[in-house]
Amino acid sequence: MQQSVIFEHKVLGSLVLIRDDVTSAMAVYSLPSESGREAGGILLGSYRGPHVDVVACTGPIALDRRGVFFFDRQDPGHQEIAMRYWQCSGGRVTCVGEWHTHPADEAIPSRVDRATWRDQVQTADAPRVYVIVGRKAIWCGVGLRFHAVSEAQRISDPET
Repeated sequence: MQQSVIFEHKVLGSLVLIRDDVTSAMAVYSLPSESGREAGGILLGSYRGPHVDVVACTGPIALDRRGVFFFDRQDPGHQEIAMRYWQCSGGRVTCVGEWHTHPADEAIPSRVDRATWRDQVQTADAPRVYVIVGRKAIWCGVGLRFHAVSEAQRISDPET
């Protein structure tokens, strides 16, 4: 099982907690058996002031498109799962961002990643979290309207 991790985004003054269940779920798709195709989904969590608590994520679903250098979330099941979390939490848990894998040791955003995120944060009223999972590392970025997505620094594992 993977451990929870905390990232800090100094520009926005945000902390991002990604719970161990979420890091474990994402890590499954960075294993060698999955490394030929990218995978991804949405991040579900709650806002606590400027901070984000990521409590769940979706994984690839049947209608999503996966390739060596892309993941395209197409299945409406992601939205359905997000709505269930929203309803069951009384509106506290919502979609807070997206994640996907890169079939490489290091997780570095591509030009396509950055262009997509730039478009998404144009209207964001709350911090949006973007995670890339590599085989050996996790990259986390945060963006908000008028603040392009930039890297958040891993500051600790809560258990340490």
